[in-house]
Amino acid sequence: MTVKSLEDSYKPHIITCRLNADYAQLAVLSDVHEGLNNRAYLKQTVKNLLNLGPDCKVILGGDSTNTTTKHSKGSVLEESLVGDEQVYALVEDIQPLYESGQLIGVIGGNHGARAYNDAYISVEQMICALLGDRTLYKGEFGLVYFNVNKNCYVHHILHKNRRTKNYYDYFNADVTWFEHFHEPSATPKIAIEHNKYSKKPIVKEVWELRQSSFQTYPSYIKASGIRPNLSGFWIAEMTGNERNKKVTPFIGDTYFELRGRGLNVSK
Repeated sequence: MTVKSLEDSYKPHIITCRLNADYAQLAVLSDVHEGLNNRAYLKQTVKNLLNLGPDCKVILGGDSTNTTTKHSKGSVLEESLVGDEQVYALVEDIQPLYESGQLIGVIGGNHGARAYNDAYISVEQMICALLGDRTLYKGEFGLVYFNVNKNCYVHHILHKNRRTKNYYDYFNADVTWFEHFHEPSATPKIAIEHNKYSKKPIVKEVWELRQSSFQTYPSYIKASGIRPNLSGFWIAEMTGNERNKKVTPFIGDTYFELRGRGLNVSK
């Protein structure tokens, strides 16, 4: 591996966004598990995101469909929708976010990989094609370079990831998003950058956000004794103020409630 080949390998995963705003938001809807989920909650979430307007962008994360196969731990009998029904339903549910210009990327997951491993069919690429833009698909992880005015925020979005502490610190992203495990948490950390112009270290706050899911509580998870978690996802709000570059994470429903009260939540 060379430096150049490593740099080139990340290019297919890059998503860019530029907004002129005092505040902007990025929401990652991961582990939706269409077909084995609370679909009404997903639809309400989409409505709430639409109400936030064009300064809120959305990534569809991994495991967007449940995609039970003969090799899965789960049972197709527990799914409310099966096979291609899950794909069509998901496209129907998130289409408004695509039409509004808020959906800016789609990430793959291990559930979609089941279909690919069995039949070389990419569920996520089918979703993007049905939406009308195959370039939305960014592979098994995403790198979002999100400009709010002159502030550039880096979001590193991973689905099937290791739980090892500090394993991904080499990326030095403003926010690292971890999907797959359905164990929501937000951990602030310190990172140090070096400003070659001012000749001094710059200390900044970065975040690790671990996602929940939209999945119901299937039998195989109950039988394993795995702790249930409430449905949900994170929203990261970013400031456009150069003198106060800051990311503030919120559980999605909490953010919607605060905004519904007319509160400027980051002040």
